[in-house]
Amino acid sequence: MHDVSTDPDLLTLVPMYIAVAPRDPRGERRLSDEAIRHVPAATVEEVSDVLVQLGVPAEAIDGAVLGAPGWVVARTVGWNDGRVLRWAPDENPVRGPFPTLPGEDVATYLSRAIDVECLVGEDFDIPAETPGAEEIGLVIESRCGAVVSAGLRSTDAPHLAHLTQEALWFAQVDGVSVVAGVDPSADLADVAAYTSSTPTLGLERHGPWRRLGVVRDGEVVAAHEWGPAWSRVDPSAGQAPDAEVFSLVFDRFEPPQADTDAIVEAFGLGQEEAVALARLLRAPDADDPFTTVLRILGLPEEAAEVAEGWLSAAELPGARRVEPQPFARTVWSTLTTDPTEPGRLNDLQRLWIHRPAAYWVLSAAELALSVAAAAVLLRHPGTTTGGATARTGRGTHLVRRAAGWAGVVAAVVTVADMAVPRRMRGLDPR
Repeated sequence: MHDVSTDPDLLTLVPMYIAVAPRDPRGERRLSDEAIRHVPAATVEEVSDVLVQLGVPAEAIDGAVLGAPGWVVARTVGWNDGRVLRWAPDENPVRGPFPTLPGEDVATYLSRAIDVECLVGEDFDIPAETPGAEEIGLVIESRCGAVVSAGLRSTDAPHLAHLTQEALWFAQVDGVSVVAGVDPSADLADVAAYTSSTPTLGLERHGPWRRLGVVRDGEVVAAHEWGPAWSRVDPSAGQAPDAEVFSLVFDRFEPPQADTDAIVEAFGLGQEEAVALARLLRAPDADDPFTTVLRILGLPEEAAEVAEGWLSAAELPGARRVEPQPFARTVWSTLTTDPTEPGRLNDLQRLWIHRPAAYWVLSAAELALSVAAAAVLLRHPGTTTGGATARTGRGTHLVRRAAGWAGVVAAVVTVADMAVPRRMRGLDPR
């Protein structure tokens, strides 16, 4: 039989989550004295066995890890129309290069096979409390995070907000910048990838998983993840480890493992710090890994609390909120941001913003010099004569006139600059 499949874009593949509810009905309604007191919840093994029967490669985990005891959660890959990939070498795929099964059919089969409610979808909440309490729900991979770098300057904050199109908190602790989203779930990838001469550390918490990224000059140096392991569901029982469908599922969820040497080189760590870092990276279930890694790297530990979601970045000393703006306003906001770092350029920017007496003296001198130079050059632009001397004279004449008009422009710009009001320089009106 001929393969009549089409080849859809693999970029349309999305993560799919399968959540199996507890069997225990307590809390949903009032029960009589004769009612069964407890029905054991489904297990990871039961759910995995059914997925094997369906030919669905996946990874499964006990819901207790996610704060939802009694639930079982599996993750796999499917098309964005809700179809789940399958390993079925004896079947001919009809839609796409791989056999698939609608997510609704997976849920129905699981429900009937183990007598339990099942949900399948790209993104959904699972109850975090026993039914009967207020159903708040728990997102499977809720995110919060922070970016830490000694190379991010205070004047970069408006541009960072423009790149992410998210409102950001920007603070500096002991000279190190800490950036976090006003919305804790904001994606800070563009902030972490922002070009910096020093390594930038991205910290993200996804539910019970902690992820670390080290970026330098826009290039990822290392990435690592700590957290509970998922159990693999292999319908082929190891007979087809190189099957493409398995690669699409398992490679997508493969946790990153950082190279210790890459981080040591990036931060210039000593032998003692390198040993401590290697020990931390080898511990998949390390307690509070963000705080530990920040201590090893000599970076402010407050960033770990922000990344964990325990502390709002707004509570950091000197934190300021930066809103995303159109590009032109972003450039102006960068110019009117009061730098907190040392340096001559920063000194000049602070001078322009706050305008002490020295600014007015320098601006007045610049204005006087520009006006005087323009007057001299435009009043006596030079003369021309015949022949080669004439050509030289015309050149000199043009240069003097151009220089004279440049002096006029400089004088106008200086006057306009002196007239910029406080509110437009980022300061409150007098």
